[in-house]
Amino acid sequence: MHKLEIRSVSIGSLITSSVPLVVFALALLGGVVTFMVVPNPQLYPMQTGQKLLSIGLFALLYVIIVSALLVFMAFLYNILTGVLGMRGVTLEFEEVADRE
Repeated sequence: MHKLEIRSVSIGSLITSSVPLVVFALALLGGVVTFMVVPNPQLYPMQTGQKLLSIGLFALLYVIIVSALLVFMAFLYNILTGVLGMRGVTLEFEEVADRE
């Protein structure tokens, strides 16, 4: 059994990885549900193009907010584990024999 401790999180990897794309896909799904599926009397006068624009703006702002939150969390995690010396997240791995 191997134990590994995560001592720091690369902030750049959070932004340049697939994480923002996954968040964007979930935000698009949430925007479609909010603006197209769930009946809302305030949205009845909106045309289809306006709803699509609303979905796009919602998804874009959602990605920006969630990405900023993830960067802040990684920064705080790095401060707590690196500067203050607190313990990081520990992962345990065990080797499994190949079954063929």
